[in-house]
Amino acid sequence: MKTATFLLLLTSLALAHENYKELPHKMGYNAAISECKKLGDVWRLPEIWELFSLRGQSAAFGIDKRYWSATSLKETRTLNIHTSSDESYIKKEELPAFAFYLQDGDVTPTPKEINAFALCTNLPKNGQSEEYFQVQKNGVDDKLNNIIWEPLDNKQKANYEEAKDICEFKKTNGKSWRLPSVDELYSLVNYNYIKPALNTEIFSKIQNKYYWSDDAFSAKDAYVVGFSIGSVATSPKEEKSYFRCVSDKE
Repeated sequence: MKTATFLLLLTSLALAHENYKELPHKMGYNAAISECKKLGDVWRLPEIWELFSLRGQSAAFGIDKRYWSATSLKETRTLNIHTSSDESYIKKEELPAFAFYLQDGDVTPTPKEINAFALCTNLPKNGQSEEYFQVQKNGVDDKLNNIIWEPLDNKQKANYEEAKDICEFKKTNGKSWRLPSVDELYSLVNYNYIKPALNTEIFSKIQNKYYWSDDAFSAKDAYVVGFSIGSVATSPKEEKSYFRCVSDKE
């Protein structure tokens, strides 16, 4: 297919702006980067945290549609067995890249030869920043989400309902606490770090496992964020995972 014809077939997404275009066919990771560049100098494949901000914005996205991001893993890791409390790793010589399901919000490492959809953007790159987080005596002040995070990582594991109850009964520093939303929890992920994928100088040590969010995916499953590599998935609510409580600032 000639490039001119290919560009004419590009479909603009029904978003609140015209800064995104979806390529019409599935393709591998390297092809996705190349085809976005063909749109013009300002066009590029978005980073995974930029795609995450689009989660659930449009009914045009199918639950089975997986989109490439420009973000790839920085080292090779493998696990022979995958459980809901462990992040899955890809056994490939070439580092996988992160792909994203816009409707259900999953962030998964994916082999680059897999065919997936591509969403190109002409927006300036939105880098990851830690300026919103400030360590205080009673926890971490999160100015991005207007909340306070527990000062130390909780090494306790619990199922979804137990984790919610533990947070809600907590009275540390005279505050009311709760589980964070998936957006709040994912905002801690920083892909400049690995194992864990966040700055431990700010958030202290954290388990390289999944952590509960308060957001339910269904009656039986809820969202979890994995801090080994920065993935997002759903887990059965009866499974036990780690959790970290937050308090809303008055």
